[in-house]
Amino acid sequence: MPRSSTAVSEPQGIAHMSLVNQATSKRLLAVHGWSGVLLGLFLYVVVITGTVAVLSQEIGAWSISGARTQAPFSQPLDARVRQLAQTVEPKYREDIKIYPNASGTMLVFFHTHGVNSAGKPDDVGVRFLLEPGTLKVAARDEGYGSELPEDRDSALDYFISILHISLHAPDPVGLYLTGLAGFVMLFAVISGIILHRHLIKDLFVAPRLSSRLLNRRDRHILAGSWSLPFGFLLAFTGTFFSFAGAIGLPIVAMVAFGGDQEKMTETLVGAPETVSERPADMANLDSMIARSVARTGTQPSFVSIAHWGTADSRAYLYHLPSGRAVEASMHVYDMASGRYHGVKPDLGTRPSFGSTVYAWMGPLHFGHFAGLLSKLIWVSLGLAASYVTLTGLRLWVERRPDMPSGRVLGVAIPMVGYGVPIGLTGAALGFLRNYPAGDPVSGTALGFVWGCAFAVLLAGVLIRRGDASAVFMAVLGLAMVALPLARLATGGQGWPDLVGAGQAVVVMIDLMLLAGGVFALHRSRRGDAIGRSARGEGQASAAVPAE
Repeated sequence: MPRSSTAVSEPQGIAHMSLVNQATSKRLLAVHGWSGVLLGLFLYVVVITGTVAVLSQEIGAWSISGARTQAPFSQPLDARVRQLAQTVEPKYREDIKIYPNASGTMLVFFHTHGVNSAGKPDDVGVRFLLEPGTLKVAARDEGYGSELPEDRDSALDYFISILHISLHAPDPVGLYLTGLAGFVMLFAVISGIILHRHLIKDLFVAPRLSSRLLNRRDRHILAGSWSLPFGFLLAFTGTFFSFAGAIGLPIVAMVAFGGDQEKMTETLVGAPETVSERPADMANLDSMIARSVARTGTQPSFVSIAHWGTADSRAYLYHLPSGRAVEASMHVYDMASGRYHGVKPDLGTRPSFGSTVYAWMGPLHFGHFAGLLSKLIWVSLGLAASYVTLTGLRLWVERRPDMPSGRVLGVAIPMVGYGVPIGLTGAALGFLRNYPAGDPVSGTALGFVWGCAFAVLLAGVLIRRGDASAVFMAVLGLAMVALPLARLATGGQGWPDLVGAGQAVVVMIDLMLLAGGVFALHRSRRGDAIGRSARGEGQASAAVPAE
């Protein structure tokens, strides 16, 4: 029996579904559709920025044409840290954080704990920036951590990461917003599984060419079916990160510990150790780092030292997953004797199933458990999830051709769908333009704002056009192709020099941008031709043959 195009994306055979009855299926389908329409574009923003954030470390290296050292923790840090410790107030030696930025510059932050001008708990102390190779002090800043000058070398990758984590909204509003997006995605995935009639069959569906609308629907089903497991994983872990600290832990404290947050902290993290104030000589930090590298096979991501100069000082070396491990590891050393204490669980005082699950959350959300390979897989799956979100919205609009706001929404979808990536390319261009002048932090933010503003203005100009995807795609393609050229024009190294210096990751990002830009330009030309053809068809797709 023929059916109209207004039902083209609704699952067929609802009455034959085994999980829920027909009435429940219809209600679930309605909620699935309307939640997607009302919050779909917001969900897309969180997913697409997260997809880019997976490669934030590589993008950071690309933005400055590669780090100046491949193994920042192989430098002789011990002597330099000892010298710097003598130049700061004793109270700031309570904790020391040591970590490299995108260029390989080492940041050494001597600090204690206090309350900043906003009335929030914050670290306060002295931060040194040490040049790669020489470890000369490039900058010395003192104050609260949140008020120190932002790291110019990591401005782009930091901007992208925070955009995904909190949308640069005030804390904790940003986390609540991204947590809401996680809930929407979680519901969409679960309801999608329930509403799927032939999930296994849909994994191998071949997009039909008989109708543009059917072709879009089939591609949406194909991408959605393959994205379901990843979507659930992404939604669950993302929701956990957004709400665990802001809502989850206070609820645990109230329910399980009668509101006693100190008791909860002691249970989850461990009771604070009794610290001896007795002075003691520190063991060689470089030796501990070398032993930890030999033990894990990877360089540390950062090193934290507690109570420098005392008999109970400890060093904590954090390593990302290596080999077949999924979770990261924190290795503990006695700073007075240099003795190895073992691995500290992320949760609790000893290894457990709960601590393992907790430790898996980060690697499974950001995909960095198997190095660059798992990151690229996560990027591919993230792009598929973004595609599913946008095509679902477009199908919803096309099924309702007489909807008064359909034309506006039809422009809003490509405006956001391509506008956010255009904004991200604007942020990268802003960084590259302002980095030589010394102010890439504000340049990155302004570049993103100007990119998004351009997308909004373009949408206003094209609102009478209807489907403006081809134009937006062409703009995005040109911007992506321009980025590698802009990197070279602003003093970046060429490919032969980068490969010779072991910075092939920069070449990889260049190639990804060029390939993505060329693909977008090709699709824009093809999409524009299809759009002209579709407008000539009139209402020919109003009667879609039954499947």
